[in-house]
Amino acid sequence: PVIADNPTNKPADIVILPQKPKIPSSTTRPLSVAPDIEATYFMEAITFVFNTDLGNCIIDVININTGDTWSASCDGIGSTSLYLSGDSGNYIIYIDTENGAYTGEFVL
Repeated sequence: PVIADNPTNKPADIVILPQKPKIPSSTTRPLSVAPDIEATYFMEAITFVFNTDLGNCIIDVININTGDTWSASCDGIGSTSLYLSGDSGNYIIYIDTENGAYTGEFVL
């Protein structure tokens, strides 16, 4: 999403999607209503909420215009926040977990 177009200064949701399958395609599992990871940007911070226990994870957020990178590690359950500079640019989120990789992107 383009967060810079959000003049109301309200939290903005960021879509986080699996980068590759977490389980073999031959394995079936119940359909989940909530995504594995939810992310919200507000006041120069991204809050990540883990709706599924994904094990240990590493989060990288990169401003591809400036090259600035922010990283965090967490246990993949509950929530964690990562504070950014708030500089404008195109951002990419990479999340590596024990159960697969996830990505997302947004524009400030």
